[in-house]
Formats: sequence, structure tokens, C-alpha cells
Amino acid sequence: MSDEKKQGSQQVESEQIERSSSDPQSGSDAKQGQSYKFKLRSEREREFPIQPKYIALIIVVVLAVLGTVAVINSTVFQSADSMNYSDYIGVWQEDASKDIQEQGGVKLRIHSVSGGTLLISLEYYDRDPSHDRIVIKDVGAVTRDGQAYYAFSDDGHGNSGNGVLTFKGRKIEWKSVLNNEKEAYYDVQRVKGADSDQEEPSRIKEATKPAEESSKASEEKEDDDYILPNSAEEYLTMEDLEGLSPKELRLARNEIMARHGRKFGDPELSAYFESKDWYEGTIDGEIFDEEHTGELNEYELRNVDLILSMEQGY
Repeated sequence: MSDEKKQGSQQVESEQIERSSSDPQSGSDAKQGQSYKFKLRSEREREFPIQPKYIALIIVVVLAVLGTVAVINSTVFQSADSMNYSDYIGVWQEDASKDIQEQGGVKLRIHSVSGGTLLISLEYYDRDPSHDRIVIKDVGAVTRDGQAYYAFSDDGHGNSGNGVLTFKGRKIEWKSVLNNEKEAYYDVQRVKGADSDQEEPSRIKEATKPAEESSKASEEKEDDDYILPNSAEEYLTMEDLEGLSPKELRLARNEIMARHGRKFGDPELSAYFESKDWYEGTIDGEIFDEEHTGELNEYELRNVDLILSMEQGY
């Protein structure tokens, strides 16, 4: 009897095992258990979805973007409209490390900025054995669209010239015309630690001019640095205009209007007259030409026509 019970029990367990292995509902229950465990891990990932390695990558990208923005906003990539010309105050020369007094070259000093005008000084050192130099002090340069235009008629030693400074981040491109010679181009760099208002002691001799030219320069200074100081008081003649270059004739003709306060849109003319103590530009050029030419006296009107005819004759 006991053996029969054992055999019955074993048979029941065997049937249960077979039903369990063949019952699809049983397998589904197992999968549900597995799925339940997977959902728990998904929920943990949703609570903190970004893995640490991706967070580090995002931080690196953000820092790179911020660095790029900072560089773009720096002086190197500054637009002409947002240019801060005060950043360029200092001493600039062709090769910041060389001794240009001995080896020759050019030097630019930017002393200050006032409104739209830079106060600059220019130094030219010959490369030949004579080592002569020309120093032009306290010239006004009018700023416009990332550039500065300057002109001077006489520095007291008979020198005249004009030029354009183009600001290019850590360097300045300098176009210079001195004493009606061919245009020269220089790339000048900042001289670290140099004071724009402290001129180095000269170890070379100054360029000298004949006594006759020095005397003429002094007389022009007494006439407030006009090219033609008597153009408002007497009729000029062809002989009075002889020896003047086309550029000087143009300046002399506009000098007549400048005395009456005419402003000039041309950067070169504007820079030239802004550098003169006597000049006070108060009237827009177009308005002056339409409404104020009647203020010119008979000498001035006649002299304007004469000078213009000389310009056109070149």
C-alpha cells in the first residue's frame, strides 16, 4: 500500500512538470518577471539619462564655444565700427626687437585718442651709413572705418607727407608718403614696455636742411602754416603756383574754403586740415557748396579758379 502511494505521488509530480514545461502561460509568467526587472533599470536611467562621459563632452564643447566667442570679440577680430583705438596707444616699429636707430627703419608713436582723432608722431631712420633721421611730432590722424588718415605740410624742416594707418589686431599696416616720394608700406608691431611719450636719446645726427629752406619754413610757420597765406588778400599768379605739386595745389584750393569752416568728406583732406590749429570745420561740405560759397571774396573766387586750372593742366 505504501508503495502504491509513492508511485501515485511520483506520477502526479511528473504530470505537473510536463504541464509546466508545455504550458505557454508559465513561460509568459517568466518573461513578465524578466521584463519587470528591465523596467526597473529603465526607470533608474530616466532619473539620470546622460552618462558621465557625455556630460564631460558637453562641458568641453561649451568651453570651446565660449573661448571662440571671446577671441572673436577681442581686438584681433574687432570690426571697424567697434574698434577701440585706445588699445593702440604706444610705440610701434617694423621689427619690435631691432635697433632701428642703427639698422634703419620706421617708428610710429600713438600718444592719445581724442574723439575721432589720434595724436601721433612719425620717425624715419635711413638705412644708409649716414643714419639721418626725420621726426614728425604731434600729427593729427582722423579715424574712419578701422583706419586713420594723416597729412602734414611742413614739420619745421621742410618735410611734408601723408599716410594711412590700417589697424589689424596685433599689427598696424602703414602706408606712408614722405616728401612726394614713392609710397612706402610697412607692417609695424608694438614695442613692449615702450612709452609713447618718452623719446629715446638720439645716437645719430639729425637730418639737416639748407639755411634757405629753414628760413622759408619759419616764415610759413608765422603764417599759421598755410600753403598760400595770401590767397584771401590778393590775386595769385601762375608764378605764385609754380613749384607746387598736384597734391599741394589741391590742398591750397581747399584751404580757401577751409578758412570759412567747410568740412571735408575726403579722409585725406579732413586729416590734413584737422591737424591745423587755425582750422574749425563747422559746415557740412554739401551745405557749404550750396549756401556759403557767396562768403568767398573776389580774391578767393578768382584764386580758386586759377588753382583749379593749374590742377587740370597736370
